[in-house]
Amino acid sequence: MAIVCMQGDTQYIFFDESGKPEVFSAKGENLVVKGAATKHLVLAAIRANDQLVLQQQVTDFRSQLLKDVSLTKIFSSAYALDSFHAQTDYPEVKEKFYQFITTLDIKIDVLVVEKLKCYEQLQKSPGRLYGVMAGQLLKNLAHQKENTEVIFSRRDSKLKLRQELEIEVEQVRLGYISQHPNLQTNLSLHYYHNPHYSHGGLQIADYVAHAVFQVYENNKREWYEILKKKIGKIQDICNKKYFTRSNLL
Repeated sequence: MAIVCMQGDTQYIFFDESGKPEVFSAKGENLVVKGAATKHLVLAAIRANDQLVLQQQVTDFRSQLLKDVSLTKIFSSAYALDSFHAQTDYPEVKEKFYQFITTLDIKIDVLVVEKLKCYEQLQKSPGRLYGVMAGQLLKNLAHQKENTEVIFSRRDSKLKLRQELEIEVEQVRLGYISQHPNLQTNLSLHYYHNPHYSHGGLQIADYVAHAVFQVYENNKREWYEILKKKIGKIQDICNKKYFTRSNLL
């Protein structure tokens, strides 16, 4: 589904994750304990006021990299940099893209889930775990502007899965509203589910989630060190910790 272009007081929130929400196998085995699933799920939200400008900036930067003589030797038909993807991009590309992210007019918020510390009912339902935690990250961000477009990076296009995600997010958001009666509620809010390659904002969210995930899962800080002053907040929700620019991870 295409992103709606709206004028005025509008924000766009691009959303992606690193790690998987699964804990148990179909046979009931704890995949995290066995080392067959990630210990953490990291969700990243990228807020921008103009999604067209952001897309053009990422497109232009990609074009620059394709002409960068220091990188052309590593590009091939098997790696043409059609879009940015942190898990598969070469380190040389990743470093340049992370540096590029720090120059953009965007806001970054991250939520970290230590899966084995979640409630048991969430551990047994990866779809619900993902939806509830997505709602926890988005619940306050969605009330910053009159119009909000939330764009999830989704590999699948199954309507049922998209609807289930939106229901979980909305339940968390509406619960948050009920606890904060001063929040403005007559706002326009729409959800979209687009492929990762379809927008630079989703690719940025992918990179941000990857950087924080590497810190938690593998104790690798290289990419986070580049981004750390750009990230507004990291919420380690299960351990009740918050990290900001003045209280770094």
